Amino acid sequence: MKLPDIELVSAKVHEAWMESKKAQGVTSRKSEDGEELMVSYEKLSEKAKDLDRNTVKAVYDAIKKLSK
Repeated sequence: MKLPDIELVSAKVHEAWMESKKAQGVTSRKSEDGEELMVSYEKLSEKAKDLDRNTVKAVYDAIKKLSK
């Protein structure tokens, strides 16, 4: 099974997360390191991008296990 590129999906996951937060009235969210996370995916550090990548990888792993 060919799944979409992790980077493309991670960017969409981040975008959905931001939209969810904005709908709750949240305008700023900082990481433990103090990095602002309510910015576009492209502006995130690699460490912050890994939060979204890990989510996508976990979902992809679940899909692969269920597809067997």
